[in-house]
Amino acid sequence: MSDTHYEYLDVYLDEMRSRGRFTFTSNEVIEKFHLTENAFKKTIQRLLHKNRVARLRNEFYLIIPPEYASRQTLPLSYFIDDLMKFLERDYYVGLLTAAMYYGAAHQQPQTQFVVSEPPYLRPIKNKQQSIVFCLKKGWNTDFVSQQKTDAGYINISSPALTALDLVFYSDRIGGINRATTVLAELVIELKPDTLTKTAEDFSQTTTLQRLGFLLDEVLQETTLADAIHIVLDSRKYYPAQLNPKTESENQKTPNRWKIIPNMKVEVDEL
Repeated sequence: MSDTHYEYLDVYLDEMRSRGRFTFTSNEVIEKFHLTENAFKKTIQRLLHKNRVARLRNEFYLIIPPEYASRQTLPLSYFIDDLMKFLERDYYVGLLTAAMYYGAAHQQPQTQFVVSEPPYLRPIKNKQQSIVFCLKKGWNTDFVSQQKTDAGYINISSPALTALDLVFYSDRIGGINRATTVLAELVIELKPDTLTKTAEDFSQTTTLQRLGFLLDEVLQETTLADAIHIVLDSRKYYPAQLNPKTESENQKTPNRWKIIPNMKVEVDEL
């Protein structure tokens, strides 16, 4: 392949980046420049070696601006919308990643969290990126907003949905203690009316029990806890362990949430 082809591709990537796009697929480039598979592989190896691009997933690449060349990757907000469209999945950025957007991550999370429709999506894990996909069969888009980014928009869970997901997926983020530590910072973004509406739409009743218990008994956020209890009052709910991973001989539920406090919740100092 001649250097002219290389130059065309360099110019093409620069043009896309100038329009605020930071991703491309192998098929896109092959069709644009009428390349053979072998010619594309040679071209892409050259660009990978120069840190002009990075492979995120098979056939899906990131365009790396000079300011990110040393990291060999981009912030999630630059590419997640394009990636999920490429994978043909509805999604939203959630859990610790969403909490970080609301100033409540406590510490910069090493792993990014994306909630996606089934079926299973394997995580993206390498030296540059760690992205975990949490599966959910469906959600109300009223509780997911579009946030503007340098590369367009991303879907992100509302503070109330983020709070519920932190508890529901607590095993994915390091457990109940980690969830509670983040909740302690997230509460400033929570509004009782919105929390009630979001909880009404959340089908996992045990999550409402656990979140209500944490807000009420651990964080002393009674008004927010009451907003969840309004929803529980309209459902049948049964004793549930605070930590679902640990069995407890003591089955007493000395609280209005019918939560068996089978662990001591420890919140990191903020």
